[in-house]
Amino acid sequence: MFTIPQIVLVIVWFTAYNWLTTATGLSLTAGGVVFNGLVVGAIMGDISTGFYLGGTYELMNIGLNPLGGSTVPNYNMGVVVGVAFGAVTSLETGMAVGIVVATLASTLDVLAKMCGSFFLHKAQNLLDKKDIKGALRWIDIGLWPRILLDATIPLLILFIFGSPVVELINNVIPAWLLSGFKNAGNMLPAIGFAILLRSMNLKGNFQYVIIGFVLYAYLGIGALGAALVGIALAMIAYYNNQKIADIQVMGGVDDE
Repeated sequence: MFTIPQIVLVIVWFTAYNWLTTATGLSLTAGGVVFNGLVVGAIMGDISTGFYLGGTYELMNIGLNPLGGSTVPNYNMGVVVGVAFGAVTSLETGMAVGIVVATLASTLDVLAKMCGSFFLHKAQNLLDKKDIKGALRWIDIGLWPRILLDATIPLLILFIFGSPVVELINNVIPAWLLSGFKNAGNMLPAIGFAILLRSMNLKGNFQYVIIGFVLYAYLGIGALGAALVGIALAMIAYYNNQKIADIQVMGGVDDE
């Protein structure tokens, strides 16, 4: 079904892409799925399929940023597998397989984060001992479980055993286990936002938290709308503080 050079190039590419985005924090939030689709389409010799599936999955991926440690379908993985299978079978097959893989990859993301916590605890212990180099070494090592689980290992299995393995995994995994991973993924955003809130000066700004909650929970305004209102309130607060600071400076000059 696939040639060995195609398998090697796709796996090397997506592993390198995951290493770059994980190690540096740089990611193509907008257009990353399309970019992966084009690259894999070029490798498979079918750029049109790569562009079509990349654009389709990008529309599904819009707004699904894993904020606060949340877990969302991995459409980058989905488009890589979908384009590869679509190029050698049909566009419809690639579309179906890619969506299934993207959904299952969210479970692998939770597992990768669980594995990564072991290395982070090692790094924290060394930080307590003032061993910065040792901590950084454990952090670098801790990147690889996620890279392997989010890219290398799944692609290797899929390309070797073919599309039936996707249906097999989907049918064999118990529903309670998938539900557990889903619930764990749903809890992660709350934990992430709680960590972020701890670093904020809520005592003097809790009124904005209440406004955001009312907008989202009672008025039905989405996250983007609430964020725009937050930006407007932040600008108002900034300009008001700036005016107060200017008045105080001018008052100090007049006093002299």
